[in-house]
Amino acid sequence: MIRYQKLSFNDAKSIVGEYDGYNDVEFQDLEKHWKEYDVSSSSFDASYENFRNALVSAFKSALNETGGKMTYLLDLRVGIKLYELMPPGNSFTVIQANDDDIWRYISVKVMPDITYQRYPDPKQGDIRINQKRFYAHTRRIWLKSLWWYIHLSWQGTADTTFEVLKDNGTDNINKLIETPGRGYRLSLFRNMMLEYHRTGPHKVKDFAAFTKLNNAKCISVEPELTIGGVTGYAQSLLAEVSTRKEENNADSGNQNELES
Repeated sequence: MIRYQKLSFNDAKSIVGEYDGYNDVEFQDLEKHWKEYDVSSSSFDASYENFRNALVSAFKSALNETGGKMTYLLDLRVGIKLYELMPPGNSFTVIQANDDDIWRYISVKVMPDITYQRYPDPKQGDIRINQKRFYAHTRRIWLKSLWWYIHLSWQGTADTTFEVLKDNGTDNINKLIETPGRGYRLSLFRNMMLEYHRTGPHKVKDFAAFTKLNNAKCISVEPELTIGGVTGYAQSLLAEVSTRKEENNADSGNQNELES
């Protein structure tokens, strides 16, 4: 069982700042070790060892599947494995899942190699570590964002969840997590993701419209009390998104005719 450790914002910043302070030769050596998945076991609590090995294995397998490309499919595969390794329950709670210090420890201490490979050198002056993906941005810490994306989208099994999410993209992860409406309502979000899959394919902007519309609607509408419950509510959102898109396309077509 993992003994979840914490790393404060300032401590994470200090460690990452030390990496950024390396000279070119030192940093190239660090990159070499990370690309070989060589992270000293002395840098993290021993209870994470099996967790680390399993997540590295999932990362490697996903890279083979994507032909070495850092894509949404890799995020999805790693996210599902992460969720299987850290399922919500007695040993890991949703409260802990919302604790950035726990994710900072995992990102900076336990899994810096795959985090860096997924989001390498941001090329921002002397900054060579993507700070927001490692520790700095509460909704952009990479592994935390993957866990919450899978948690909010979970369909009961890893295979079913993969099937529901496989046609999405990285922007879907950000939009789902960063557009919570009146908080993360688990049944609602899972039904929304299922209905979005069932009515696909969609464009990226459709999902943005979907989540924004939910934000606006749930202020005055209780999804559980609508016809069909949360499923019916999700279906009505998608229908409205589709109608608005058709109206916008029609307006654009009329405008083009007038201009011509």
